[in-house]
Amino acid sequence: MVPAPVRQAAARLPVVVAVSACFLTAICAQEEATPSIILKISIANLHRESEGEILARLKIRIGDIYDRAKVNAATATLYTTGKFKNVKWHKSTFEDGVAITFTVEELPMVGSVEFQGRAAFSVGDLREGLETEAGGLFSESSLQRDRELLREKYLEEGYIFATVETQETQSPGGVKITFLIEEGTRVRIREVKFIGNKSIRSGTLLGVMNTREKDFWFFGLVRSGFYDELTLQEDLSNIKRYYQGQGYFDVMAEPSGFAFDRSKEWLTITIRVDEGPQYTFRGYRLSENTVFREETLLELTTAVPGQPFNADEVRKDQSAIKNYYGDRAYIFADVAFDPEFALEGYDVFVRLDIREENEIYIEEVKIQGNAKTQDRVIRRELEFYPGERVDRSRLEKSRSNLNRLQIFSGVDYTFENGSSPSDKTIVVNIQEVQAGRLIIGFGVTSGFGIIGNFNIIKRNFDLTDLPDSVYDIQDSFTGAGQTLNLQAQPGTLRSLYRFTLIEPYLFDTRNALRISASKLTIIRDDWDEDRATFDPQISHAFDFDRDFVFYLGQRLEEVEISRIDFGAPPDVFAVEGFNTVSALNTGVRYDKRLFEYLEGYFDGSYYALEYEYGGDVLGGDVDFQKGEFSNEFFYPIYATGSGSSSLHHVVSWINRYGIIESTSDGTIPVFERFFVGGANTVRGFRFRGLGPHVNKEATGGTEMLFGNLEYSFPIFLKVLRGVLFFDYGNLEPENQSFDFSRMRYATGVGLRVNFPFLGVPLPIGLYLGKAFKVEDTDREQLFLFTIGAPF
Repeated sequence: MVPAPVRQAAARLPVVVAVSACFLTAICAQEEATPSIILKISIANLHRESEGEILARLKIRIGDIYDRAKVNAATATLYTTGKFKNVKWHKSTFEDGVAITFTVEELPMVGSVEFQGRAAFSVGDLREGLETEAGGLFSESSLQRDRELLREKYLEEGYIFATVETQETQSPGGVKITFLIEEGTRVRIREVKFIGNKSIRSGTLLGVMNTREKDFWFFGLVRSGFYDELTLQEDLSNIKRYYQGQGYFDVMAEPSGFAFDRSKEWLTITIRVDEGPQYTFRGYRLSENTVFREETLLELTTAVPGQPFNADEVRKDQSAIKNYYGDRAYIFADVAFDPEFALEGYDVFVRLDIREENEIYIEEVKIQGNAKTQDRVIRRELEFYPGERVDRSRLEKSRSNLNRLQIFSGVDYTFENGSSPSDKTIVVNIQEVQAGRLIIGFGVTSGFGIIGNFNIIKRNFDLTDLPDSVYDIQDSFTGAGQTLNLQAQPGTLRSLYRFTLIEPYLFDTRNALRISASKLTIIRDDWDEDRATFDPQISHAFDFDRDFVFYLGQRLEEVEISRIDFGAPPDVFAVEGFNTVSALNTGVRYDKRLFEYLEGYFDGSYYALEYEYGGDVLGGDVDFQKGEFSNEFFYPIYATGSGSSSLHHVVSWINRYGIIESTSDGTIPVFERFFVGGANTVRGFRFRGLGPHVNKEATGGTEMLFGNLEYSFPIFLKVLRGVLFFDYGNLEPENQSFDFSRMRYATGVGLRVNFPFLGVPLPIGLYLGKAFKVEDTDREQLFLFTIGAPF
């Protein structure tokens, strides 16, 4: 039983609570009825910070009506300054109003930051990116982020056992922060194994991963071989995407084992793959296409229903449809694909969702980014004009035209709205490279030994842009798109001195003028050869197709053959002394190749036919006629990115054929003959090593044919490319003796490096080639290389 006093107190409790609530309500109502004015605002316990500067950040001011919510907001503002560890406030009566006092606890200063246990990184590398620094404010949250950042640095370099702790010590100068680091061992990948993969080889799966052993050829520069957990997770996603691209949509891939050696420096990773079933492609379903019929668009596709699903084929079909729209002014059209799975079985349809947008016309063309290059230099390379419909192919061709000038490192397009939804302004955005430069260095070739290189080249030259003073010379002679090249290449076996001036649009017409003069010296084993050459040329690009060019030129050359050794070929003795060559040359070329900065040609074709006639009727000592034909084909089989960031896998096929004969009873002198072999003709043979030789000296031939079938692919950005090649060629001393059955062959691999040194690519070519069907007089060479010389 509850005691009576307790029952009486409990009975009175609701009344007391109600009275208290009314009393508090009355007080609050009275406070609201008689608002107080803030007459004083102060901050207590400041030691370093200026009270005036802190108060200026607050949104409450003396004279404001007191509002608890606004004061609380001011408290939050003090916290957000990052200068205080704790902030409290209280209100007190002051004169006829109130005073607001904020009591703060300032964050301590950081006196110093030190690292213990560091060996793998320099102090500068560890300090980079840290929020905690000497002279700054100490913050626990910043310190936690810094510990995580240091741990990530070690993980990225393969120190997966690394730990990072901190020790804080009070000192007169502030808090001393010491990062206590235990680096542990650096772990490299020894091997990555796969289990459960039945349809796709382990080597193929390794090709889509970055978690792999250290690369052998590039000393770890491309792939370091260190273990990183985030990289492994990305690789597992890559494996799944690759399988799904082959129709295995239910694939699972996960690590099933990590095995360290005793030193914990080497790691073997085992990845388990559950492939699941492979789905069969059953066809496309198009949606939202109103401009072009479904039958028209499906004719562009190549994926065959009934075959296993292949994402690469679907992407090619997707791109073909998008390009079809783009070539017909629907430049903003987009095509998205989405797999649709059958309710039963393992069949998949692909729905192509087409967003057509408007047909676009060009209202205006703007040029941006050309600080030095004249607008006309850029506009004359464009193949689209205001008033026309936008054509994707012409946009791509125009980019290639501008890239070929090699005065821009990037060319891209943006679109601005015009006077109507169907009218757009095309903005050509370019990035200029340094217009003129002096290149001093050296090159090494497997044919000519060491070559010095002193080269003044200005590809964006302007002969009429004269300087106003000596100080203006550096920025003068620039902007007209002409090319000036002053070249000196002294070498141990070959020396070249050349002057070249090219005006690609003479008097703003489709006529081009090239003036070139050179002095070439070649020191051979059994004789020396000196050539002084002057060969002007004028060319014309036809209006109906600017890629179809006719040219006419003359070659005036003085050739001296000297220092002939006793064992030299008889053909060399026959031309000892000075020989004058005077010849007219003419030809046509049709160039539809597409060019990308640093990558080179990646698509299109090229044909060239040239005829040259020389003889005493023109004032020369040599009577001859020569014909040459060449063709080139480039096929991009795969590409990533777009515009200036694109990377291409390219198959190319290049052929050269030449024939020369005497127009009198004489023979063709050795210095006018064809030579084959080396890094630029048929790899696997020494420079001029394929064909007739006398006493190991190449004597050349009068009919030649060689070709290169090549697959090149990006390894590292645009700078490094891999090459697989198959070369072939034959060289005969007499025209009537050319025999295709005597064709020599070579196959091999290589690397091409193009470093953009001051905007100018510095090419390096490295090739390993094995020749077969070799004849007795040929001279083979397994390794060929060029450094500082064009490919």
